[in-house]
Amino acid sequence: MAFTPVPGPSSIEPVYVPPGRLLATREPRPLTSIVSTGAVVCLWDPVSGYGGMCHFLLPESGTAPPAPRFGDVALRQLADELVRLGALERRLRAHLFGGSAPPVPTDGGHLGDHNVQAARAWLGARSIAIWNAETGGANARKVLFSPISGSASAKVIAPGGS
Repeated sequence: MAFTPVPGPSSIEPVYVPPGRLLATREPRPLTSIVSTGAVVCLWDPVSGYGGMCHFLLPESGTAPPAPRFGDVALRQLADELVRLGALERRLRAHLFGGSAPPVPTDGGHLGDHNVQAARAWLGARSIAIWNAETGGANARKVLFSPISGSASAKVIAPGGS
């Protein structure tokens, strides 16, 4: 799929959201992250204009202390933060990226599959529509999301390239 830059002022430098972190905002600065086996979920409320991104590495926290590196924690924290800012959860829309893995056969799926399944399950349980999903494959992706317009795109990063 072709990489389409997120519309907006080209002079605005994106804010990087590292793995295991999240950010909710209404600022005009785009958000970006680079994801492979993890999952990046971008949430956006089209009425309030609030949006955010989380980048998690593992599907669920289980008995570990809650942290945004886990999908169940990151997704809940992102939605809660957007609601705290003024978004309504029932209006949220999502973009989902990541879940890549090397082409190695596994029984029961690989970590990337589990992360994507966890995101889909969490979003589905809350009736949050997924507008765009680019998942799987063997390569990482560079994600760019505009919290103002709700648009998102991803560029596949080939091994040894950018």
